[in-house]
Amino acid sequence: MMAMNWDDLRYALAVSEQGSLSAAAESLGVNASTVLRRIAALEQALGARLFERDRTGYRLTEEGQSLMQSLQPVQERIASITRSYGPTIEGGDVVLRMSAPATLSSALIVPRMGQFRANHPGLMVEILTTHGTVPVKLGMLDMALSYGRQLSGDLIVRKLADIGYGLYASPELLSRHKGYQNNRLNGLPLIGICGAEPLDAPYQWQQTVARECQVILQTDDANVRLSAALSGVGLALLPCFLADQAPGLTRLFGPETVGRVELWLATHKEARHVSSLRVLVDFLVKLTRDRRQRLAGEGK
Repeated sequence: MMAMNWDDLRYALAVSEQGSLSAAAESLGVNASTVLRRIAALEQALGARLFERDRTGYRLTEEGQSLMQSLQPVQERIASITRSYGPTIEGGDVVLRMSAPATLSSALIVPRMGQFRANHPGLMVEILTTHGTVPVKLGMLDMALSYGRQLSGDLIVRKLADIGYGLYASPELLSRHKGYQNNRLNGLPLIGICGAEPLDAPYQWQQTVARECQVILQTDDANVRLSAALSGVGLALLPCFLADQAPGLTRLFGPETVGRVELWLATHKEARHVSSLRVLVDFLVKLTRDRRQRLAGEGK
């Protein structure tokens, strides 16, 4: 058996967690060929095949599953040590790593990061944007915002807010299509949601109205749906906190009809003992609490 490079284990863990070479490469900040080469080297060193390639991505073999189970406590301990001692970048800033839905990040969190930095110099936040899917585990992240509750892992979870969804259209679209009468959609073009696992309620409502509308485009990116609505391409299912602030959009149906999803925050238990992480948690809790009505779509 060849000598094993311990750094190669990081690449195997990333592929196991992400399910594909490209996603693992993105999370590690390298290209896919580097990940493939590292996995091949690890398999050669261990004398075992760790992954099988299928249509959905990379699947662990029996030997791979056994290795990942052995590595999980090590990974969690390393992550704990990293958090406890405060990861830093050049210049001495403490790095706080989180994942959050892309639309929530761009519309709500990032515009207030300047004030966060001013209040807490020395803290730098990295945000990995998602579509709101509940993470299987946090890994090297310090915390995660998701549309749904994290059920597994040694974590602290708390509900932050309800996120209301509505159906929106531009007045120009409604003037071109006379089909919207008496709350009936009558063949109007619809920009719908796809890949909507975390958005179950609005997605289910979309399924009921799709028969009335003409679905012309579907995307899992709310900012793309917003752009389409503003351009008059079609009606769009959008989070109210985003669409209610957009000039020129009319809300046709609100959350009481379309539905809401729950926004949850998951953190490692040891975050309670790390002051820099508590600062970011407190910031996110206050940010969402102060805007609870707006997030729920209860007022413009």
